[in-house]
Amino acid sequence: MNPTPLSFTELKRTVSHAMSQSFEMEGFSPLVGRIFGLLLFASEPVSLQSMAEQLGVSKAAVSVQVRTLERNSMCQKVTASSDRKDYYYIADDVNAIALRSTKQKMDLLTQQVESTLCAMNALTDIAPEDRDAYLAAKRRFTESVAMYGLLSSKLEGLEEEWLAVRQKLYEEQDGKM
Repeated sequence: MNPTPLSFTELKRTVSHAMSQSFEMEGFSPLVGRIFGLLLFASEPVSLQSMAEQLGVSKAAVSVQVRTLERNSMCQKVTASSDRKDYYYIADDVNAIALRSTKQKMDLLTQQVESTLCAMNALTDIAPEDRDAYLAAKRRFTESVAMYGLLSSKLEGLEEEWLAVRQKLYEEQDGKM
């Protein structure tokens, strides 16, 4: 277990590092994770220039990477009427978006694997030297179809369940104020 951070600043730094690693594992630039980590702690929308200064990188680098978050519905852009700058903030429903995205990925993977298995089943002329490889691949694809189907079924309805839990959290918070 990680030691308790000594300060809020240290906590933010730790989260930023964790987000950087997490996003990198998903194939994104580590900067995308650092930006997301920064926005998680922002109480109001943040300008590109402010993000660049806080992260110690160029405004151009932030601009390119924040668009990745925006395309994936993980942050939203707002324009202030008082200036021409664009500001960004974390979408209120970012967790529901993450669930929806995960479900869509599982469904897409399931379709791709099912399509490959269907194509394999349609093959009629397997060369003798390819028979073992064909059977091994067919077994793996059959298992993948079952596994992705199981994951997808477990995710079914989870977004709605999360939204109900989220609503309850807010009701409990409102009751304590």
